[in-house]
Amino acid sequence: MARIVINKETYGDVFVLRPCGYVDEKGGAALFEVAEKALSEGFQKILINFTESPVINSQGIAQIIELAEIIVDEKGGDLAYCGLSELAASVFKMVGLLQMGDSYKDEKEALENLAG
Repeated sequence: MARIVINKETYGDVFVLRPCGYVDEKGGAALFEVAEKALSEGFQKILINFTESPVINSQGIAQIIELAEIIVDEKGGDLAYCGLSELAASVFKMVGLLQMGDSYKDEKEALENLAG
């Protein structure tokens, strides 16, 4: 089983998560845990940069959907993604994740839009 590392950083009021590795059930759970902690600390804007995680399986997608529902529907926050592979972007669109958060080509563009 591949190990995932979740790097995190803040830019003003935006909390950035950068998963590195395969986003499977355990990777999705790790992402969920870090994002949930950020929400509990008062962050309302979450950016997930998938540049270092080109592969996301169905269990990882399920975790991301649950996280998106909490961020957007329960907390009224903003969610954005960047660095999605072409395949991941089409899956995110198909399962409705792009209705809950916008996708950007890179982190710089995403941060500019979230900050505005």
